[in-house]
Amino acid sequence: MKTLVTSLLILHIATGSIALLVGMIPMFSKKGSRLHNRAGLVYVYCMITVAITALLLCALQPLTMMRLFLTGIAVFSFYLSMSGWRATKQKKSGPTVADRVMMYTTLAVSLAMISMGVNLMSRPGNVFFPVLFTFFGVLTAVFATQDIQRLRKPTEKMHWFFQHFTRMGGSYIATFTAALVTNIGRILPPDAPAWTGTIGWIAPSIVGGMLIGRTVRYYKQKFNVAKAELVA
Repeated sequence: MKTLVTSLLILHIATGSIALLVGMIPMFSKKGSRLHNRAGLVYVYCMITVAITALLLCALQPLTMMRLFLTGIAVFSFYLSMSGWRATKQKKSGPTVADRVMMYTTLAVSLAMISMGVNLMSRPGNVFFPVLFTFFGVLTAVFATQDIQRLRKPTEKMHWFFQHFTRMGGSYIATFTAALVTNIGRILPPDAPAWTGTIGWIAPSIVGGMLIGRTVRYYKQKFNVAKAELVA
């Protein structure tokens, strides 16, 4: 059992590290190029492996709050990367049964995270985990709910484009956050207040979200200008 856990942990760390490195390539390479597509596919495969190994490690080891939470983050990051990748496949065929199962499963995980956070708030002690479970649970629920709602109504023509890069970007932020907080104990001094760790979890999402929002505005403006020129 110990050998299995060690092997899974090595695979989890290795694929997570590769994802952090390879994930930067599509951000700066030409959209739709072979480099962009292949690097993005490697990133998705890495995230699938990270999620599977996280679930197995959670099941095979003694359950702790940190381990349980990191597993939830792995599911969150996996969903973002998969839904972002699948967006490029759905622009013609639409969502499949597998896509729908993934949406509802992720929604169930998000509700479990929120429930855990609310439950922990009623207990005395550290506010670290109640805040994190609730924050990321709500964040996960928002993405899953948006996708479920889109099943019932048509989307704009370029929706797949925006969903692709916002979800892939969100997945990278979640992966970066997990790596940061796993190692934050080595960065911060031993007497650092508890809230500094909480900021380490939340700050990447806020900063990354602002950058993604700025990119969305840029492309919407670009598409609007191109559309206006075409009409003229």
